[in-house]
Amino acid sequence: MALTRSPFRRRPLFADLVADAMLVARAGVRQRVKNVVIMRTLRDGVDFDLAWYKDAVRIELEALAVENETAADQLVRDAEHARGRHFRASTARDYVDRDVPKLRRRRRVHLALAARLRALAEDEPAVIALVEEARVLALDDIASAAAAVPRARGSRPLTGPARRIAIADLLDDLDDLARERDDGGAGD
Repeated sequence: MALTRSPFRRRPLFADLVADAMLVARAGVRQRVKNVVIMRTLRDGVDFDLAWYKDAVRIELEALAVENETAADQLVRDAEHARGRHFRASTARDYVDRDVPKLRRRRRVHLALAARLRALAEDEPAVIALVEEARVLALDDIASAAAAVPRARGSRPLTGPARRIAIADLLDDLDDLARERDDGGAGD
C-alpha cells in the first residue's frame, strides 16, 4: 500500500500544535510534582497531603499559563518589529516580514495553551489524576533507589513482577506507618 501523502505535514494543524504543547506542559508539571513528592517525603519527612498537592498543581498550571501569555505578548512585539522588514535575518530572533504569519500563529498557540492550562486547573478529577500519576512515579523512583542500595553481595535492582511487588509492599508499609503515627503509636 503506497502512501499518498507524507506522514509529516509541512504545516501542522493548529489543534495538533496545542495538543502537543499541552502534552509537554502536563509532563513538565507531573515531573515537577514528582520531584516535590520525593523531596517532601525523603528530605522533609512530610506525609502525603492530597489537598496540598492539588493546590501546588493549580499554582504550577497558573504559572505556566502566565508564562505562555507573556510569550504571546512578546510575539506581538516581535511581529510589530518584523512588519515591513524585507532583508535577510541575521539571528534566530531577527524576524522579518515573512515571519509575521508564523509569529501570529505561534501567539495563538500560546494563548490557547494558557486557556487549556487554566481549564485543566479547574478540572478537579484531572488535577487529582495528575497528582496521583506524579505520586506513583515518585514512589517508583524511591523504590528503585532503595532496591539498588548496595548489599554485601552487590547491587541488583528489582525488575518485572518483583519490582511491582516491592512497590506494593512499600506502599503498604507507608500506609501502616501513617496509621501508626495518626493513632499516636497506640499499636505499640
